[in-house]
Amino acid sequence: MSQIRRHSDTPLTAKVQKRLKNVVKKASYSSRYHELRLKGKHPLRLLGTPKDPWAGSIAAGSHIISNRFYCEGQILRNPAHDTGAWEGGEIWQVDTLDQKWAEHLHSFCWLRDLNRVVDRNAARRRAMDLMRHWLAEFDQWHDLTWSPDIIGRRIINWMAYAPLILDSNDLIYRSKLLNCLARQARHLYHSSDDYGRGLPRMRAIGGLILAGLYIPYGENWLKRGTRLLQEALTTEILPDGGVASRNPEDLYRILRGLLVVRASYKAMGHDVPSGLTPALARMTALLKSLIHGDGRLALFHGASEQNAQDMAATIAFSDADADQETGVVCLDGEQSGFRRLEQEGTVIIADTGPPAEVEVSYNGHASTLSFELSQGPHRIIVNCGCASSLPDMPDMDLYKLSRSTAAHSTVVLNDKNSSALRKDGLIGDGPTLVTSDRTEEKGHHLLDMSHDGYQVRFGVTHYRSLYLNDTGLDIRGEDRLQRRMLQTSDNLKAPHFDIRFHVHPDVTVSLQSGDDKVLLRLPNGDYWQFQCAGASLALEESIYLGEVARLQNCRQIVLSGTAADPETVVKWSLRRIERH
Repeated sequence: MSQIRRHSDTPLTAKVQKRLKNVVKKASYSSRYHELRLKGKHPLRLLGTPKDPWAGSIAAGSHIISNRFYCEGQILRNPAHDTGAWEGGEIWQVDTLDQKWAEHLHSFCWLRDLNRVVDRNAARRRAMDLMRHWLAEFDQWHDLTWSPDIIGRRIINWMAYAPLILDSNDLIYRSKLLNCLARQARHLYHSSDDYGRGLPRMRAIGGLILAGLYIPYGENWLKRGTRLLQEALTTEILPDGGVASRNPEDLYRILRGLLVVRASYKAMGHDVPSGLTPALARMTALLKSLIHGDGRLALFHGASEQNAQDMAATIAFSDADADQETGVVCLDGEQSGFRRLEQEGTVIIADTGPPAEVEVSYNGHASTLSFELSQGPHRIIVNCGCASSLPDMPDMDLYKLSRSTAAHSTVVLNDKNSSALRKDGLIGDGPTLVTSDRTEEKGHHLLDMSHDGYQVRFGVTHYRSLYLNDTGLDIRGEDRLQRRMLQTSDNLKAPHFDIRFHVHPDVTVSLQSGDDKVLLRLPNGDYWQFQCAGASLALEESIYLGEVARLQNCRQIVLSGTAADPETVVKWSLRRIERH
């Protein structure tokens, strides 16, 4: 049996010290002394360019040519012009962009999209025009645009798409760009204590390593970047291949970045650091376990579905570059807190861990013991997803709602989250111990789980069992709420429970006769029947946010009751049926 414990919150004194340290750091970066540290030899060329194996979007590239920007389903229009176009360097004058747009623009990841434009001359002109204006505004240290993770991404994108931004006869422009590259690498070299944790840290390290590989005189950058990478492989990558944030999308993006790093070591004739290839193998195996039959990611802790073609390309690239056979899947992520049951095309993916540790829980969800179910390419039971790319609705914090326990297919007590969502965006108090145990015999799978996230408030421990039969067409579940009997006055306050099963919007849902069964019709015409015992059943409205920047209406099955007894048991099943 796996047990995952979550440490308590960071002490207040440590938080104050961290804030004070950040203030001092920012003051030092804007000082004359730091500006002198960024001086050094001017590179005249690149020693090579890293290869980006992932294709950009032709549509997004066309928007850039037309002086607009496209990111995750949204177009950024200029309110100062009727056409919405951003002329010249106007985009770099805006200081009211939200975090996502600012990171997208200043990391220059849009160069991948511009690279897909058929008219190469138009793409180069637009890229260099935007680059000239950016250099005029941000060649010096800036709080946001020079943050380590954005610098790391920008260095890699500038080098990977050097033909778009360096193919110029303007020697002054070329020199300024190459010098800015080197200055940013020096900043990364001197600011390694400021990398943070998780995905931002890995991006910064990747940028420092690639700067050391491809920019002349970068030997010291490469040495420090390699040392930081070896340390991060033990602190950021878990033994089962998961990542500290427990966000499958972070795992996917860190894997992509590290694949480019490994390929670059090889391309430039350097030995790959020990531990990197085994870590990539573990990460790839775990990523496979978090993918449904449609080739896209499961929705846990801030992840969105992602593009199936890019996912497949990433896995193929990882397996091919490591000279390993494809198909290895990690069914038991005992450290990262995910379990996978799979039989005959039916997949169940469950969240069997507490939220990530506080400092890396920035996108975490209160989703412990939630699960998702798919059959073939069709998702059936889902979590709602993440609303980070959508504006809030009137009188509704959509992002906070998407992180709540109620937005996941699991048990909710008294409409309270199993983990606290703090005002600073991190995950506070919640489950301190989560257990899970998966067994398999002759094609039959059983997963037993528990968490204590409701113990302090309600004296309740949630136990959940999921069973998948050998045909993959019979799923049974049991949710047990064991209530610790408190003082007599407290026993009168038995909590209300809701067991929520969010249904994918492509699945048609209807109540059957007697209102005790639900019929689900999949897009391929298959019918599945849901029924329960031990709670009242109802259908309610829900939303689905699995596709980036898109809100879809869907339904949810809700089983409700009161946990008044020492043990309340609710049994439910979902089976495929023949319907004529």
